[in-house]
Amino acid sequence: MTILDDLKADHRHLKAEIRAILKFDDREERVARFSHFRTLLTAHSRAEENVLYGGLEKFEKGKDEALEGTVEHEVADRLVEDLSASRNFEADKWTARCTVLKELLEHHIEEEEDEMFKTARKQFDKKALDEMGKEFKKEKVKYGMPATDAK
Repeated sequence: MTILDDLKADHRHLKAEIRAILKFDDREERVARFSHFRTLLTAHSRAEENVLYGGLEKFEKGKDEALEGTVEHEVADRLVEDLSASRNFEADKWTARCTVLKELLEHHIEEEEDEMFKTARKQFDKKALDEMGKEFKKEKVKYGMPATDAK
């Protein structure tokens, strides 16, 4: 599997997780699920930045996309920090912030899969994308993803 296959699988999982969080009214369930989501998102984002974005930044065609993706990750990180710091997981304001995070992630993922993946396929051959996939999995573990979830 290439890094693009791994990223798509992660994207589906992250979208499902944040949607599930918003469906729960129980504070304890939200806290637990959000904590798990935060770990998944952080490991995914840092690994993606290091492997895919780092590779794309070396090319004129790809540099701007990689830099924009990094900024979108930074915005998501700020929202995650705000949500994590909150003590009231069932409050309307928390839900609104989490909804904005969900929408930001969905937009980011759509743009990435439509545009950045095309650029990556042009810049890297299948062998390079396979190697990047292996490196991506290692990086996710380094950033806190349990090895069983980093597959």
